[in-house]
Amino acid sequence: MNNKGFTIIEVLISLVILSMIAIVSSNILKSSLETEQETSLQLNSIKELNLASTIIRRDLRQIVNINSKDFYGNNLYGNFISQINSQSLMFNSNIKSLSNEVSPIKRIQYELDNNILIRKQYFSSNPYDQDDFIKIELIKNIDNLSFSFFHENSWHQSWPVSLNTSNKIPILVKIEFTKKNKEYTWIVDPNITHVL
Repeated sequence: MNNKGFTIIEVLISLVILSMIAIVSSNILKSSLETEQETSLQLNSIKELNLASTIIRRDLRQIVNINSKDFYGNNLYGNFISQINSQSLMFNSNIKSLSNEVSPIKRIQYELDNNILIRKQYFSSNPYDQDDFIKIELIKNIDNLSFSFFHENSWHQSWPVSLNTSNKIPILVKIEFTKKNKEYTWIVDPNITHVL
């Protein structure tokens, strides 16, 4: 008599083999998903840094060396301003407007706020309303932001350096920061050599 079918031992061996295949497959899938997620985070971080770098370079290369006033109409000490240890930078830049009736010269301010590099663009070069601006969060989760300015063969932590530089733009602007334990240094040449 021929008995067709599987014995219990054959079924158990098959189940063990299938379980091992399932465990190996799930580990490979989990590893692939983690790798894809990490790669996606890194790509998003690179995109964020590239966009921020492009915007900062554009603003600094389109800088306009004109007198700046505070929100009360008083002249500021300098056309390009960054006080020591302030983690902020302020200047005027030529930003194209949608309308020809509006001045293209806008005040730009960069500052660190809750570990986020913020770009503020006011609607004029000498705004009267300190809350009237467009705000963009450029880089999130950064630490140790600092600005340095090259003048007379040395770097300075603030600008203007002296009364003589209050109507000048630095030759180079260095931006340093840390993001996810990686240090970044950007150096931008504003391409402006003339004095107001």
